[in-house]
Amino acid sequence: MSFPELQALSASLASLTASVAPRIIALQGRDGRELSGFIWRTGLAITADEVLEGDDEIAVLGADGKPATAQIIGRDPSTDVTLLKLETGDFPDWTHASLPAPGSLAVLVGRGEDSVLSGLASVTEVGAAWRSMRGGEIDARITLGLRLSPRSEGGAVVAPDGSLIGMAVTGARRRTIAIPASTIARSVATLSEKGYIPRGWLGVSLHPLAAAGGAIVVGIEPASPAANGGFLVGDIITTWGGAAVHSVSEVADRLNAGTVGKTISLGVQRGGSALELEITIGERPRS
Repeated sequence: MSFPELQALSASLASLTASVAPRIIALQGRDGRELSGFIWRTGLAITADEVLEGDDEIAVLGADGKPATAQIIGRDPSTDVTLLKLETGDFPDWTHASLPAPGSLAVLVGRGEDSVLSGLASVTEVGAAWRSMRGGEIDARITLGLRLSPRSEGGAVVAPDGSLIGMAVTGARRRTIAIPASTIARSVATLSEKGYIPRGWLGVSLHPLAAAGGAIVVGIEPASPAANGGFLVGDIITTWGGAAVHSVSEVADRLNAGTVGKTISLGVQRGGSALELEITIGERPRS
């Protein structure tokens, strides 16, 4: 008994995995935890930030089976991206896939100590852009219908045509999600330039107002964006760009890399009067 359609699918999946396998690397942190990554382009690789130790260097195993060392260029916890520098062959930029449709297929490719790792998954959910718990702007919510092995975390999620959908990571409630390639590209550009992801900065100390909502200013740093923009101690921040502010954490969440240099209108209650202050968000000082 033979099943030619199933055999053809099996052969296609094996061929797709083999075609991207040279880009896939295995990594090992100080605690011995194994995970995967992939070569972004010549000399640069990507892996998941959340499961890495704080080392500047990390042990890497490539497709040739030879151990090597990669240097951490920078880390972006907000998008779960770590950028690595390592010796590689010549690799062009990986073509980015278009946004997949729910029900379409993807292949998750990682690497273990002895072999490339491959798993077929359906795309179970595709949603709008969202903000991670650490304030990162993720271009789409792509959920995959398979349980992510720890060794495959940080591996590549590949479309049937071999283009890159994104990086596989574990999301909320242990769901497997893909950080889109477009989101990774933004992080790579910033990390390549700065070595870190800047955060927005107002220069205020805030305290929550449990009853009425909002955030009251209890301290202002000299020469900060808030000081230059006219904030006073006792001001209550009630809106950000027209959207209501209910807590201190909502202000903190909005101070992501994308706000640096932007002028934002902040609604303020001062002595019973409503004001609008135009504040140009600065970059948080690195200490």
